[in-house]
Amino acid sequence: PFFKVFTSSDTIGVEVAGAVKNVIAIAAGICEGLGLGTNSMAALVTRGCSEMRRLALNMGASPITLSGLSGVGDTFLTCFGPLSRNRNVGVRLGKGETLDSILSSSRQVAEGVTTAEALVGMLLNQYNGVSLQDSKEINVYATRAAARYPILFGVRAILEGRITPQEGVEALLAMPPREEN
Repeated sequence: PFFKVFTSSDTIGVEVAGAVKNVIAIAAGICEGLGLGTNSMAALVTRGCSEMRRLALNMGASPITLSGLSGVGDTFLTCFGPLSRNRNVGVRLGKGETLDSILSSSRQVAEGVTTAEALVGMLLNQYNGVSLQDSKEINVYATRAAARYPILFGVRAILEGRITPQEGVEALLAMPPREEN
């Protein structure tokens, strides 16, 4: 036997982890595409897992799910595995290709592209009911949400073309030091 099955009754945790890991994988791929090395990628994925945990726990997930195969296990595979569609989108973005060029040349779906928009929209809605269309109010509440989820918001900004992958990394590095949580 080469396959072992584990079960979970934590539907929320499995679903949130399964969605967020795709966005984190795009960010990990960007690190690789920019040539930042494995230490940088490992740090980014670890902080991405913190964002995943924060979001999932706020939605009622179990921390056990997030630290198990459905959480960090699947996230590590998706972020570091050479066959990951989402990671490969990030690699290509980091090397300077446009999202349109990447998507038009791929026959596979990289779910993280649309998931990033959905997650940012959901997070903005959690922060006082702001939607992506509320451009006048978005800056006030987006700042608060983006401070708690800088990788998710950064990937979305890169995918929208508002910032470059290099600018996204610089924005993460420019964040003030704080205690890890």
